[in-house]
Amino acid sequence: MSTTHTTSSTAHHAPSPRLLRLGLVISFLLMLIALGVFALSLRAVESGSDDGTLITISAKGCQPARVEVPAGERTFTIVNRSDRAIEWEVIDGVMVLAERENIAPGMRQPLRVDLTAGDYAMTCGLLSNPHGELHVTPSGDAGPARALAAHDFVGALAELRVYTTLQMRKLERASATLEQAIAAGDLTAARTAYLQARRIDQRLAMPIGLFGDLDQRLNAPADYYAGREKDPDFGGFPRLALGLFGADTTAGDTTAGLAPVAKQLVADLDTLSQRLAQASVPPAQLANGSARALQTWHDRTADGEMTPLALNDLIGLSEGSAKIVSLVDPLLARQAPSIQNQLDQALAALQQALAEASPPGADGSPSTAESAASDAPQALLAAGALPQATAQRLLADSEALAKALAAVNHALALSG
Repeated sequence: MSTTHTTSSTAHHAPSPRLLRLGLVISFLLMLIALGVFALSLRAVESGSDDGTLITISAKGCQPARVEVPAGERTFTIVNRSDRAIEWEVIDGVMVLAERENIAPGMRQPLRVDLTAGDYAMTCGLLSNPHGELHVTPSGDAGPARALAAHDFVGALAELRVYTTLQMRKLERASATLEQAIAAGDLTAARTAYLQARRIDQRLAMPIGLFGDLDQRLNAPADYYAGREKDPDFGGFPRLALGLFGADTTAGDTTAGLAPVAKQLVADLDTLSQRLAQASVPPAQLANGSARALQTWHDRTADGEMTPLALNDLIGLSEGSAKIVSLVDPLLARQAPSIQNQLDQALAALQQALAEASPPGADGSPSTAESAASDAPQALLAAGALPQATAQRLLADSEALAKALAAVNHALALSG
């Protein structure tokens, strides 16, 4: 009796053959739609609407590995065919002229670069991959005539040299303190020293970014190395941050194993100091280099939680950008007052957002000031990750300032 009841119940609830066929047809149609969407997405990656020179980056390098374009403002579209986020740079010797960071796997990103004739190198994914070649030929459309003479930049570059020298001394002292704290196994002191040194490092992001090899050793994230966090070449500030704070700024709790990393950091900064003392910053890199540094921070931070370390980096970047804005402002006032106004407004907006987002020190000193209280780093850590609305405002304001800085070269008729 029980068996009969069960069979009857099952038959009562079983779908009819017609309903089953309808379900199969709907499932088949949904599968076709999904395949169509997938095919369209692949097609978009393969033949997107971006103009200019297409460069595909795989796990082993660039395709093509050698590119030739005429001088002037050119667009490169970078397609990432590797399995990790990558950056693409145009390098003149050791100086980085232009870059696009954090291109996700399967995605494409355009980059406009104003180039003069010459031979350059291209980075191609992993730092261990061979560089590509970029040959730029002379062209009649290399841009508008230069409206400013070289002597117009003498004052700005001289002031930048003084600023860079003073900040570099601070950075060397802070890094020496960091090395000593790590050697002593003092985690609290090491964390404080790291945040102070890192903030100065970010103030100098523009001049440091001119030297691709040192910038990579000091600031390249683990994703850019074949062995990621375990790669023997992974070092600099990102490696120290991982050890001192952990991936989410809460797990790291030891200085063990960091002494060689800190020692190498101090050595690299000594090399950097010597190079900066001898190098001349090209006028075209003043605003453009600052724009790249801000955009890089934005791209790396946009997809994740904004940690105290990311906020500390942005404070340093804003301080360095403020110095650059003060240098180009007098030139823009003569050449393009509207661009100057936009630039000043973008900087003021970011500074206001940072002032509201950053906890003050115990004495009330603002955390964004050059003379920030010594306990400001601890206040940053204690505050934890930023609320989503605050993070979104900082992302928007930092990108707006990056775009305003990127417009300066065109306004000043600078290229290269």
